[in-house]
Amino acid sequence: MRRTIWVGLSILLVIVGVLLLPRKKQSKPAFRPLCELPWSEYAKTLEAARLYKDSVFQTSERSPIPTPDRRSFRGLRYFRLDSCWRIVGWYEALPRALAPVIGQVWVDLPSLDSCKKPTPLLVYGSRGGEEPYIAFWDSTAAQGLSYEGGRYVPVEIQGKKACLDFNRAYFPYCAYNPAYICLPYPPQNRLCLSVLAGERW
Repeated sequence: MRRTIWVGLSILLVIVGVLLLPRKKQSKPAFRPLCELPWSEYAKTLEAARLYKDSVFQTSERSPIPTPDRRSFRGLRYFRLDSCWRIVGWYEALPRALAPVIGQVWVDLPSLDSCKKPTPLLVYGSRGGEEPYIAFWDSTAAQGLSYEGGRYVPVEIQGKKACLDFNRAYFPYCAYNPAYICLPYPPQNRLCLSVLAGERW
């Protein structure tokens, strides 16, 4: 009887000891910015995101598409994907700037001969730095190819490095529905070129 008790206690102690052993922490998969994905993988990821956005615009109660128009909505249109519009630049935070400006990005963009090169592009976002983006205007708006009020493009920031991918440029909600009020682009983000990338009419 005593032997059985001691055997049981021994097994219990072994189990407790195993449970108390320090376990190796499983590392979470590192987040990979879209700008760092190989182009083929990136293109598939972006295409999936666009299809998801179409479904949200067609069915969600929060869709900017007016309710009577959702049945006839067949999806957004885009310029052809082009890796040339994935541009890396230098980011500078502007902690004393007036909201919603949080910083500026220095990028080397092409420019028409008749125009001066743009100054650094101002970055909008929350004070916590979440979801930074650039509100910009380009010549496609003047050509009727995109929204006349400009477009937005997300900015991926890693320290001093910033990546703009104009393939991800999109219209603000006010482009689809006048019930929405959108932040206008700052004058220095008026680009003297045609950004043939991202969302189009």
